[in-house]
Amino acid sequence: MKKTSIIFLILLLIEGCGYAPMYSKNQKVDFYIQSIAFDDGDRDLANFIKANLNNYFSKNTGESFIINAKIQYQKTAVSKTAEAVTEEYNLTSAISFQVKSGNVNKLINITETSKIDNFNDEFEEREYELTTKRSMARSITSKLIMQLARINVN
Repeated sequence: MKKTSIIFLILLLIEGCGYAPMYSKNQKVDFYIQSIAFDDGDRDLANFIKANLNNYFSKNTGESFIINAKIQYQKTAVSKTAEAVTEEYNLTSAISFQVKSGNVNKLINITETSKIDNFNDEFEEREYELTTKRSMARSITSKLIMQLARINVN
């Protein structure tokens, strides 16, 4: 009986400690994106970023942001065989966001890199590159949202 009550007490204390995962709650954002324009660069990456930011275009009562972005995307060969056949590529996307809101004018630079192997089939390689771009766009979008939230707080 004593052991059971001690185990029950320990479980009760652990359960009531107040632990909650940091990002478990969807916190309400107090800003929205009025418009985003991509001056130049990779069209696929721009479309993926726009799609990821789609939820932030709805009108909230908070601060609004106007964003102009420039994308620099490069696919460079990292390693080659003795026959000069590329084995591995390095994908680099550098995006410069010019953010305007009221009297705030801020430049946010975000860079993402990834390595992919060369495929024998060009279609497979293109599809894998698109999947990698989609992943890069998710990462870039989350970093941009964190920066916008910081601007909104300040």
